[in-house]
Amino acid sequence: MKKYLVLCLALVAVFTQTIEAQELELPQPSPWAQVSQKFGLAQTTLTYSRPAMKGRKIFGGLVPYGEMWRTGANKATELKIEGTVMINNQKVEAGAYSLFTIPGATEWTIIINKNTELWGTGGYKQEEDVVRFTVTPTTTSSTESFTMSFANVKDNSVTLEMYWETTKVSFEIKNEFVEQGKKNIEEAIAAAENTMGLYNDAAEFYLDNKLDAKLALEWAQKSVAQKERYWNVYTLARAYAANGMYKEAVEYGTKSHTAATEAKNGGFAQTVATDLEAWKKK
Repeated sequence: MKKYLVLCLALVAVFTQTIEAQELELPQPSPWAQVSQKFGLAQTTLTYSRPAMKGRKIFGGLVPYGEMWRTGANKATELKIEGTVMINNQKVEAGAYSLFTIPGATEWTIIINKNTELWGTGGYKQEEDVVRFTVTPTTTSSTESFTMSFANVKDNSVTLEMYWETTKVSFEIKNEFVEQGKKNIEEAIAAAENTMGLYNDAAEFYLDNKLDAKLALEWAQKSVAQKERYWNVYTLARAYAANGMYKEAVEYGTKSHTAATEAKNGGFAQTVATDLEAWKKK
């Protein structure tokens, strides 16, 4: 019985040590990172590992020219896309993709591939490429850790940037959102209770993107008819102006400016005032 108890205690000690070893956490040489950006009606998210220079020559050294690179460390970099986008004038549907590159002194090849389970470049198949194109690298200030980010965020595009050592590479991702936006508006108005906010948002979208001005005016009028707020009255003024009805635009613009001022929203009031000045000259 004694021997059995000793054996059990020994097994418990070994099991406890194993659990403690599994829970050991140490700094990683190439830490995991994630960056995400919403633009238009799409969102892109990069998940990658960030190796550091540590005094080493990177491009043309640690990362050889002319050879495929996982574009980071550890598991291949993942580019997740929510919404349809255009990359190098090629349509890329929503989904998760791996991002590979082939660095060169004067030209880099960018590769977006369907297989997201690759650890490095082993198992890569070119027939699984979704997009493959070339870009020209530029020189930038020295960066210790490999970095990926999104820049130049616009209504319908964003620039994906990669930089390490003194090299920077970038390419644009576009989201042609207008047709999808029109479809979303149509479905929302058909399916939901037609609130003043919904009509106002629909009118703003059409005005911002220079779509059907008459339809924008109709929606703006419906919004204001339900309840007047300085923001939807301003949208109505914009809709009148878009239809060449500047007398009405000035009337409702003045009303919006007064209400915004009373609400102590000075920034909004200034925006309305700028448009009012232009409409009065028409």
